Amino acid sequence: MDVLGERMAKATEKLEADFSKVDTKISRFPHVMRGIGGHGSYIAPIVAAILGQDQDGSLKTEGVKLAAAYNLCRRNNSAAQDVYGKVLSVVGAARDCYDADDPTVVGVSDADFATIMFVDGCFLVQYMVVVGVSDTDEDRVLHNPMIRRQILSMGASIQKDVFLLENQIPWLVLDAIVAELVPAVDVRGFVHMMGAMFVQTRRTGLGGGNGNVLDHYKPPHLLGLLRSTLVGCMPHQVMLNFRYHGSTTTGSVQSLMSATYLNEIGVILTPSTEPRFGDMSFGRLPVNARLFLSPVFLNHVTACCLVNMAALEAMMSTEEEASNESAGGSVVTSYLSVLTMLMDGMEDVQELRRKGLLQGPMSDMQALVFFKALRRHLRFGVRHMLILEEIQSYCRHKSVRIAVQRFTYRNFYGTAAAIISITNVVSSICTVLQTFKNGSNK
Repeated sequence: MDVLGERMAKATEKLEADFSKVDTKISRFPHVMRGIGGHGSYIAPIVAAILGQDQDGSLKTEGVKLAAAYNLCRRNNSAAQDVYGKVLSVVGAARDCYDADDPTVVGVSDADFATIMFVDGCFLVQYMVVVGVSDTDEDRVLHNPMIRRQILSMGASIQKDVFLLENQIPWLVLDAIVAELVPAVDVRGFVHMMGAMFVQTRRTGLGGGNGNVLDHYKPPHLLGLLRSTLVGCMPHQVMLNFRYHGSTTTGSVQSLMSATYLNEIGVILTPSTEPRFGDMSFGRLPVNARLFLSPVFLNHVTACCLVNMAALEAMMSTEEEASNESAGGSVVTSYLSVLTMLMDGMEDVQELRRKGLLQGPMSDMQALVFFKALRRHLRFGVRHMLILEEIQSYCRHKSVRIAVQRFTYRNFYGTAAAIISITNVVSSICTVLQTFKNGSNK
């Protein structure tokens, strides 16, 4: 029993040590979410791997990374040795950000680890400089055109790689590198610019209302900063309201409610105008109700970022994090869960597009496949459950009115749509016949 007791004590000590580092940890992608997308498309980097190889098993970007690091230090009048020394001074803390049994760090000496952090960190900072976050027009001329061309040729692939959960570099490494550069590189500005992709119609409002909190927030890595930039500006009172009513729900409350169904029962889907991503609220009106949701711009880059932010939330889902204003709880997960609930068929995707809630170049079918894949792997967030409770409560208190609305919607609107379709077909046939007739008379 003494041996077993010692094993239990050591296991507990290890778990407690790991838990104390949850805020700075470079987490592995949750096992339960690895099936999203298939083939690791939301997990493995394509062109810019940190502490590893590219997806095809090669190290073809290694030369670009070394050249980028050299160019960054030279451009900023910083000796590479000084920047490397700064990274070396935090190598112990940086290593603690990874699990001891993480295959990417096992067997790597501190000197080699510091070299990798230095090269990869400088490459990321050089990428931020190239995309022009902190550059003036005059400064842009000073770029090495070869480095600029090499980095920009990576296209959207590097945008995805930078925000993969398993491809993160500790924030303290980036902090150490930027501290040695003159002029400084605005890393937060870069992430803010990337976050603007998600909210195409309100670029200037992103992050508004809580800027001071975010300025002092120390994220674990770039993905954590992206998430906080998007949802961290949520007013604290909103989070408190969600927690105050936060009883868990089961049964019929979790039943599927598609966009079409909500339309039938008089719940109007409406784009939220709040300057934060993932905003959701439910408001009752005398006749009907409104479900307010943040619009989302969906392309392959933002889809990848959304999946990885949800994966990050799954790894930090503690009560302390859920009440943390900077972290914002499981905001992204809850938001995605509601969207997956709304999209049951093509007609639902089209309804969300008509309402301006779904934007971007992804086709209706691609969007439907993406959200249906998410549905099988996402957990229910607290805010998602509370939105469901609000809808269920509305249905209970407006049952008679809803029955009339559904009957009217299914019969009147369905018949009207059929008549319009038939009219359009007849009109098209008449146009063709008239064209034929005019051609015969000539």
